[in-house]
Amino acid sequence: MNKDEPMNTARTRGRWAAAPVVSVVAVALAVVLGLCQAPEAQAAGRSRAVSGWFGYWTSTSDVLSVARRGGTALGEANIFWWEYRGQGATVCTSTLGCPTTSATPWASSDLLRTARGLQRRGVLVYATHTDLDSAMAGSLSDYLATPRNRRTIAQRLTGWAVRAGVDGVDLDWENFAFNDGAASWRRTRPRLTDTVRRLGKKLHAHKLRLSVTVPGGYEPFSDNGTPKMGGGYSVYDWKALAPHIDRLRLMTYDYSWDRPGPIGPNDWAGRVVRSAVAQLGRAQRKKVYVGLHQYGKSWYLRDSADDYVTVGKCDDRWVPDEADAVALSPTEARSVARSYGQRPRFDRTSREFTFTYTKTVNGHWYNSKDRRRNRECQVRKQVWFGGAATAAGRMQLVRRYRIGGIAVWNLASLDGRFFPVVRPYLPAKAANKNKKKPSGKKRTQRIIAAR
Repeated sequence: MNKDEPMNTARTRGRWAAAPVVSVVAVALAVVLGLCQAPEAQAAGRSRAVSGWFGYWTSTSDVLSVARRGGTALGEANIFWWEYRGQGATVCTSTLGCPTTSATPWASSDLLRTARGLQRRGVLVYATHTDLDSAMAGSLSDYLATPRNRRTIAQRLTGWAVRAGVDGVDLDWENFAFNDGAASWRRTRPRLTDTVRRLGKKLHAHKLRLSVTVPGGYEPFSDNGTPKMGGGYSVYDWKALAPHIDRLRLMTYDYSWDRPGPIGPNDWAGRVVRSAVAQLGRAQRKKVYVGLHQYGKSWYLRDSADDYVTVGKCDDRWVPDEADAVALSPTEARSVARSYGQRPRFDRTSREFTFTYTKTVNGHWYNSKDRRRNRECQVRKQVWFGGAATAAGRMQLVRRYRIGGIAVWNLASLDGRFFPVVRPYLPAKAANKNKKKPSGKKRTQRIIAAR
């Protein structure tokens, strides 16, 4: 799947000079009241249309920096909190592993500090439980095979969410789709649906929320125009899940995986949203959140024979020593473009940026005698990445289909103009609350000008 606001020292110093005792008392009361009421106060007028994920590895200061820049535009944050590590370790705190019961099992101090900082700003915090280890393929499905285990994991997640003081739980169980194999989907689907039903009931009894994160699916509609169950990943029955959840977050990214291309083309994301709305129905479409990537990838170009595209003389068998695809933040992608004298081109259909460049890379091949030969070659690479304009495209989908909002991977690497771009799509109250009031002098000048 990243610092508190500076005080206005001039105003503070002047106010204290006028009434030191009263001000000290007032500040103390403000602090106390702020600790008790800040989440509710901050939540007033806040839009929930912008959500996304933070990794557990993102520092508290980086997370709160994003929240501060977002103001009331950022409504929800999912934090990678727990992991599935096998049938004997179904819920493990990511930053702690699977500690003994004598430790604080449901959270670490860093996770709690991050969550409280977000909640004080009115941001809802979901603790995400992940199943991302491909070595565990099939394990979670097998665990959920019995009603007893489904009840146990629902109780554990609910109990730990209550103890951690988060606002909800987010299930990001991806092995079902990507590693278990399609042949397993029919038997896994009812197990998953029943687990979600049980978990939703328990969380809602504690006034907590449930989010389920699912892949979008490459072809979300059948040839006859009917929506495919789960957008094509039928292990996730969106329609059956909907009554038990508060959020259905669609991972509409990683469309191009092992070859250069758009990461989350906007036209495809629109089809996935249409399929989801058709399956959930208009009454529940506000639960749908469309995925938005704020990252990019740099791939090596290949020719029709699947050889790497090189410049100059280089053996056809040559392969680079570095990874075939490298992930980049939008800032890093633009930095690469500048370094190689390129200007990213905006692709209107996908609403992504792309450019191609030539890089000198260490690589190797094996000759006819199976002896390794090392050589530097100039190779062609292509980058695709999502930026603020990509976010605008997704917000247009939110408005067009009247869904809940967007879900960003990942919030720690947002394009610099992300929040200014999304704010015009938010309700006026949430968007305007972020604008700074003009100083007294500027306000007077504007009033005079208006007259």
